[in-house]
Amino acid sequence: MFKKALTVLSNALLMVYHTTMMIVIISFVFLFALVAAVSASDYSAFSYGVADPYTGDYKSQIESRAGDNVHGQYSLLDADGTRRTVDYAADAEGFNANVRKDPALIPAVPFAYAALPYGYPIGYGNIAGYAAPYAYRRFF
Repeated sequence: MFKKALTVLSNALLMVYHTTMMIVIISFVFLFALVAAVSASDYSAFSYGVADPYTGDYKSQIESRAGDNVHGQYSLLDADGTRRTVDYAADAEGFNANVRKDPALIPAVPFAYAALPYGYPIGYGNIAGYAAPYAYRRFF
């Protein structure tokens, strides 16, 4: 009688264990498929621009991504005043970029610094007085 009860109990525990393992495996497969579907339909986009007249740095970029397809454009101002624009796309077929140069609206003028006047460097000029060490000072 005890042996039969032990067999029934062990069979019941094995059935619970196998059922639990099947639930865990099915849950794992479901979550893996869900993550794959979400990442395949992932969408992101960004853009930025810089316009610094002090350094002459003018550039911008726009990019968007849908799944594994990336499309974007960036442009910058070259030293000769022309604007270089690159349109690019990357997908399952590879990377493709189209570069174009737009003419300068205003011709670029080279920046020239004014020549510094020739003379003595600071420190060699006329110094009023002599800075003696504190120990050599006279107090009377």
